[in-house]
Amino acid sequence: MRNYSLVLVGSMLLAVAACEQPVPRSTSANDDDYNLTAYVQQEKQRLQQAQPAVLKSVQTESEPTETIQVDSLNWDEELTVFEEADISKPTLREYYTREEQQLPDGGTAVTYIKKKDAEAPVEYLYLQLSPERKVQYLEATLLDQNLLFYSRRKAILEASPQSGHLESYKVQGVQKLIFGDSLHYSVQANL
Repeated sequence: MRNYSLVLVGSMLLAVAACEQPVPRSTSANDDDYNLTAYVQQEKQRLQQAQPAVLKSVQTESEPTETIQVDSLNWDEELTVFEEADISKPTLREYYTREEQQLPDGGTAVTYIKKKDAEAPVEYLYLQLSPERKVQYLEATLLDQNLLFYSRRKAILEASPQSGHLESYKVQGVQKLIFGDSLHYSVQANL
């Protein structure tokens, strides 16, 4: 009879625990993180439809810079690096220190720095947002490294303070395969 009572009490405790309301997530400053992926996807769609003329410059290693005017770009490919810089996902927040500063114009500057020994691709992210929370400036450093490949990129995006629409971007980087030479490159585009 004693074993039956223990099983009954244990079952009741499990039933009560299963019916318990989950504890709400604590609110922190990180809940105000900017959703960079949503912004970049919105800009990709806008630019894919508008297809604005773009002055694009590319340089690799010690080669001279090549500059051309392009009337049509694949914006999915062009802006992917900025989506990769998004660290607003809850699973990534623990890997970064976050510092927020109010700007004289009423905007906000947010700086994220990867914690030592954290396994995350974004090392540094700086966002400058207008008072209306529109992107004005973004700077990110991304690192991708494994046994065969090393890549480090610095990406900068500038947007109109009024509309938040992309005006220019720049990506500088280096990549190296373990058995090859490193390749330094720079891409800059002005709309």
